[in-house]
Formats: sequence, structure tokens, C-alpha cells
Amino acid sequence: MIGWDRCGDTIIGILSPRQIRWLRKHLTDYRHRVDRGLSGCYDDPVLMAVFANNAEGNLDLRLHRARQSITVLLDALPARGGVIEVYGDMSRMTWVWTLQDLRVAVAARLAGLSNTSASTAGVDAQAKLQTWLSGIVESLVNAGEMPLIPNGPNNGSQSWQ
Repeated sequence: MIGWDRCGDTIIGILSPRQIRWLRKHLTDYRHRVDRGLSGCYDDPVLMAVFANNAEGNLDLRLHRARQSITVLLDALPARGGVIEVYGDMSRMTWVWTLQDLRVAVAARLAGLSNTSASTAGVDAQAKLQTWLSGIVESLVNAGEMPLIPNGPNNGSQSWQ
């Protein structure tokens, strides 16, 4: 599980190299699917799952927003395992929304694979993966709700005793 901490407006998380590689791989795949959608290929079952509730009615706009958000996350991932810094509430919400969409995308992709080759191990792995992604999203939401920790020992009138 990943733990997030908050210092001022910055939320800090640490991921292992394996977790970074996994996120990079699946965010890249998701961005590729979004790019295909932007080019007019709407037949992707993963995109259909993520954007099933197209209440806004403008799928192209939603795809453009998704691509921008995915790029923000990919750019923020360290080259290897390490520290992720999320600056401010807007950035945190971008992470939460994008990871939630990624969770739906991965579930849809794995559901398509499991229909062709169902196995108990595959179902267990899918459940663990969904739990892990949900945990990241939930812990990131909770980190944003934590009381602010001042950026330094003499911030305002507070004393650190």
C-alpha cells in the first residue's frame, strides 16, 4: 500500500520501482487508447467502459481532458521508484480522477482478457490490482483532507514545542 503525507499544499507519496513501472505502462496504454478515440476510433471497449456515462455529451472534449490529465501523471512519475509530489488541490484531484479512470480502464481490459482465458489466479490478481488502485485513490483523497502541516518551524505564531 502507498502512504501519502501532506506538507503545506504539497502531498508526497513514495512508490516502489515496480509500482512506478506498472503505473507508467498502464497510463501509457490508456493514453494510447484515448489518442485512438481522438482520431475517431470509438470502438475500444476500454474507452466505452471509462466514458460509458457521457453525461456532458461532448466525448471529444472529455477525451482531450483525459489526455491532458494522463500526461500530467506521466510527467510527475519519477524515472524509477521514488517520491511523487502532488502540488495543490487541483493537481490532487487530477490524480484522483485519472487514477479512478485508470482503475475502470484496467478492469475493462482485464475483464476482456478473462473472458477469453478465465482462471482463478487471473481473477485473484485482478481483485488485488483493483484493491491496490482503489487504495491509492482513497489514501490520496484522505491525504488531501489531513490538517495542514506548516512548511517550517516558525510558520506564523505557531511554536513547535
